[in-house]
Parts: sequence; structure tokens; C-alpha cells
Amino acid sequence: MLRKFARNRSLEIITPRRGGIVVLGRRYKVAYIFLLPTLVYLLGFQVYPLFENIRLSFTDLSLLGGQKPQFIGWQNYRHFLLKDEKFWLIFRNTLLWVFGSVLWQFALGIPSALVLNQKFRTRGLWRGLILVPWVMPVVVVSIIWKWIFDGQWGILNFALREFHLISRNVIWLGNPRMVWFCLLLASAWKGFPYVAIMMLAGLQSIEKEVYEAARVDGAVGFALFRYITLPLLQPAIFVSGLVAIVTTWTKFELIWSLTEGGPGNATSTLATYIYSNSFVFYDMGRGASLAVLSTVVVLFISLFYVRTIHRSNV
Repeated sequence: MLRKFARNRSLEIITPRRGGIVVLGRRYKVAYIFLLPTLVYLLGFQVYPLFENIRLSFTDLSLLGGQKPQFIGWQNYRHFLLKDEKFWLIFRNTLLWVFGSVLWQFALGIPSALVLNQKFRTRGLWRGLILVPWVMPVVVVSIIWKWIFDGQWGILNFALREFHLISRNVIWLGNPRMVWFCLLLASAWKGFPYVAIMMLAGLQSIEKEVYEAARVDGAVGFALFRYITLPLLQPAIFVSGLVAIVTTWTKFELIWSLTEGGPGNATSTLATYIYSNSFVFYDMGRGASLAVLSTVVVLFISLFYVRTIHRSNV
């Protein structure tokens, strides 16, 4: 019986010798061969760069000095955490960027999913069109929004002048009071289709009988959404929220293309600060230490997020 079961499971059982041996069958060996390219990719382009970055963060490597990098211990980390006045401003900007973007993505994504879940003639067309911002390259999205917010020739200024809402052009991306509104709007437009599709998938998994039973009990309108739809969407909200946090945290191209972290450091985030230290000032050691700090923070936020959601569901 055991041999028959093992044969059906593509295992070959060899008579136990010196403690017993279980040998995987040929089918599993073929599977490992197919997995080998992925394993090589992960080791070469994920694991090795991670450990190399950690190693560089403890050195004073600079591409301008022409000197051999020296081990300097925790000096790079102490510089940013204790001496660099810009670091904490940039850290605050990063939190504003991430959580502001994610909130706007959900504020647009959930209503869009509710609309697309209804039955109307062109529903299929709109379900396809809503994905356009998400599949666009980030650089293309940046060019579009830079054209919209351009202080001299921008579409937004033109429209506001036509409706006599402003008398002169507004420098949207150069005004510290307005620039965050512009960045968060562009980020939300780029990211909300993903949230909308995830929410739509969650809505379609809810049985109609649940709504019918709720209506019998007197739930209608917003009460139906609050007490039925929203709780049943929690798994989709959890997954899409975590993905949105991580991807927005590492999003660099949109901010750099629109403002390059300006005016001043008003819109600098950890991602842009890593880039400027590494590839503008060519201080690879400090850039690597910033990358490690950024990874640790986003990992902590992700674990806290997962734990909080888990506790709320217990």
C-alpha cells in the first residue's frame, strides 16, 4: 500500500538502509530544473545586491574620490540619524507621500469599483479604460501631469483663467503650499485603478443572498455599504493596502520627474534622497545606508500593518 501511494505521488521509496532514504522521482527533478532560472535570478538580482548594499553602507565609498573605500562602521547611520537636519524633514515627507497617496487611491478606487460593479451598457468598456493610468509608464504619467501643472503653458491654468477663477498663472509645482496637492493627485490617478480592480474582485465575490438578507432586515443605502459591503471587503482592502504602501514608498520616478524633490527639499522623500546621495553627489556609502534605513522602516510599517489587521480580525 505504501509503495502504491508513493508511486502515485511521484515518489520512489528505496528500501531503508542506514536510517532510511526517500528519493524524489524524476518529475520533481524536472520541476527543480525549471525553477533553477528563477532561483539564479533571485540570488543574482535580489539576494546578492541586498547584502552588497548592506556591506557598502558601512564604508565611505565615493565615486569621486578615487580612493579605496574604508570600513567606517556606523558613521553613515549616525550622520543621518543624529547630524543631518534634512533627514527628519525628508522622513516626514515620505510618510505624508505614502499615506496621502494610499488614502487618495482608496478614496477614488472604492467608489469606482462600486460603480463598475453595477450593470449598465458600457460597463465592459469602462472596466478596460480604468486600467489605462495604471498600465502607463510612470515617466509618461509624469510628463502628462507636468504639462497639466506647468506654470506658463499648463492646461490647469488655462482652464482656470477661462472660467475667471484666477487672474494670473499659478506656479503649481513651485509653490510649497500647492505642490503636495499636485503630487498626491498625480500619484492617486496613477495608482487608484489597481485598488479599483481589487475592490471590484472583492465585490464580485460577495453573494447576492447576503444583500437580500440584509435588505430584509432593513439595511438600505449607506447602511448596506457600511455593515455588509465594507466588512466583506476587508481581505481585498488588506492586500491592496499593503501593496499600495510598499510600492508608493519606493516610488521615485513620479516625484523626481515633476519636482526633483523641490522646491528646496519640500517634496524630497527617502527614495529621492537615496538617488541624490548616490547618483548626484556619488556618495555610494551614504546612499547605501539610506537604502538600508528606508528598507527597515517600510518593513516595520508593513509588519505593524499586518499585525494590526490580524488583531482586528481575531
